Amino acid sequence: MSILVFVFDLDGTLVGKESILPDELIQKLRILEENHELVFASGRMKRSIESLISNVLTRSHPVIAYNGAMVVGSDGKVIYEAPLNIEQAIGVIRYLREEGYHRQAYICDMLFVEEANEYADSYSYHAAVEYILVDDLVKLCRQKGPQKILVIDEKRDLRALASELMKKFRVEAYVSFPTYLEIVKPGINKGVGLIKLAEYEGFEIDEIVAFGDSDNDVEMLKIAGTGIAVGNATEQLKKVATHVVSKPMWRGVVEGIDLVLSGNAGG
Repeated sequence: MSILVFVFDLDGTLVGKESILPDELIQKLRILEENHELVFASGRMKRSIESLISNVLTRSHPVIAYNGAMVVGSDGKVIYEAPLNIEQAIGVIRYLREEGYHRQAYICDMLFVEEANEYADSYSYHAAVEYILVDDLVKLCRQKGPQKILVIDEKRDLRALASELMKKFRVEAYVSFPTYLEIVKPGINKGVGLIKLAEYEGFEIDEIVAFGDSDNDVEMLKIAGTGIAVGNATEQLKKVATHVVSKPMWRGVVEGIDLVLSGNAGG
């Protein structure tokens, strides 16, 4: 079999709320990296992705962070960055503040919040990164546009909020976890990041096998030669996948890898 490029979303695909890679999955990934390339694509910040995978795999791998707003090659070099426009970011933050949504901004691969509350604490624990408390995110964003703004909310309809923000501020907004809404520069998504990475690394699109579970994985699965939605995937993602596995999350990833290596996953 030729060398394939396996691209994995993290949250809801490889890991759950506890953000722990199970031993069975780690062994599968270690075997896979011996003969194939692995890529990790997430809405998370770069160092959160790297901290999760660096201790379990034997070598470094490319990373697509912030839903495609930052791309890092296998050599560790940041090859692409697309932060939000400063005025867009300020408008979004002010709106979220007025509407009472918890909001976080990511600048220079650091996490900033205006409120040290249970949402900030739980995300910090989940992503294994510390947050920096500031008085005013608007003032901070005037200095440099953020790679991403994140909303966390457990009660309101985040898809409705996404539509409102896209209409009002011309940004991209994706639900990545039931309680997370990711806001990035217009035109940015994991698919764009994957194309940038493929150009840099010399990957062929038909060599790419992408795994995901949520709406922010749609463009990535559309672009990949083979797009696999795990069993817990959203209906929107299942519609664009070339293959939908029965098992959820990491068990679905293991199932999908086995299907691909056996030649039984359609691309």
